[in-house]
Amino acid sequence: MEVHKPKFVKGFFLEIVVIVIGISLAIGAERWVEHTRESKEAKRVMTRMVAELARDSSDLELNIKYLNRAAVADSLLTEWSQGRLELENDSIAVYTNNSLLYTWFASNTAEVEALKGSGKLHLIENEELLSKLLKHYDRYADFEIYRSWAERISIELMDLYKRNSRITTLLFPQEPFWVMDGVALSKGLRGNQLFENTLQEKKLVDLFVIARTKNALKRATTLLSELRQEVEQ
Repeated sequence: MEVHKPKFVKGFFLEIVVIVIGISLAIGAERWVEHTRESKEAKRVMTRMVAELARDSSDLELNIKYLNRAAVADSLLTEWSQGRLELENDSIAVYTNNSLLYTWFASNTAEVEALKGSGKLHLIENEELLSKLLKHYDRYADFEIYRSWAERISIELMDLYKRNSRITTLLFPQEPFWVMDGVALSKGLRGNQLFENTLQEKKLVDLFVIARTKNALKRATTLLSELRQEVEQ
């Protein structure tokens, strides 16, 4: 015996199907819009990160340059103090100034800190890249340790210079920034064991920080390349 379904039953099921399809399309469209919005926001974020890392790279390169000058000055002044090298008074002024240099690197972390604060780290969908970025930025905290370490020794050196020489301070960014009296330093510091030991300690710190700065620059260069690739996709 054939059973006939009332027309309203067929219409009811058809209406349900239409509603389900409509909801699915609406959800899909909403997700597509959200994904598109986040993709655009992610590209803007990574573009700003590229700019930050580019500035960091320039600062790191400049720090390496200055720290190399400091390490050279530490060595030459040690040899001069030990009587193994003769320096003109003008050279003493330059090298004593350079021996006081230490890292002043200050990273640009505004973008990654903003992502952490807003809970939007997921915008960087490349998990491997995100992990590298976070590790790189975390290592920036080490530079504050390096700075305080080297600054302490620079203060000790400056104290020795103050005790044994008149110091003239020039307007920034003239170099040397501090001008010492080479004649007075020859009389007061040449052959001074404390002076030589402090210079050697400073050189050790300078060379250590140079190595760490080069590592940071290498990481930043690699991340810059990877971020630019992500932005261009």
